[in-house]
Amino acid sequence: MATTMEWQKIETAPKDGSLILLLSKAYVDDFGISNELPIHFPPRAALGKWWAEGDSWVDEYGNLSDDGKCYHLEITGVWESGGGWFQPNEVTHWCPIPPLPEK
Repeated sequence: MATTMEWQKIETAPKDGSLILLLSKAYVDDFGISNELPIHFPPRAALGKWWAEGDSWVDEYGNLSDDGKCYHLEITGVWESGGGWFQPNEVTHWCPIPPLPEK
């Protein structure tokens, strides 16, 4: 039986440790590698889960910074994925994991 999987806004994602598919936003790295400016990164999909004890880079006021001006780590919770993580403001959507084949 086929199941239709729909991407949903990240605000509706479960934060109980359930594994889900995460979709990050696209971004531009203005720092670049070897002075090749800028580097564009497309959205990424990854298997992950919410980790409430995770640290994120925040600005001087403790807010998650979208402008790249981050000053220190603070426990904010993160989307843990494959030995790494996404900061909370990097993930835009989630999707349930499709059921595994029966055979």
